[in-house]
Amino acid sequence: MSVFLTVMNAVAAFILFFSMSGITNWVVYVSGQAKIFPFILGMVLLVNAVYLGLTKNEIGAHRGV
Repeated sequence: MSVFLTVMNAVAAFILFFSMSGITNWVVYVSGQAKIFPFILGMVLLVNAVYLGLTKNEIGAHRGV
């Protein structure tokens, strides 16, 4: 489950960064001030993806017999 969440967080962050980059004709964020929130959200999603990717243990996955 953590691998799925890692991939989804990374994809969402990359979509946010791509939409802010100006490569496409998307006019989602008109001003520089409007880009602050998606940038912070993208950074949080990427940090969360890295954290989930680096932590190998999942709660409930290690059940003793």
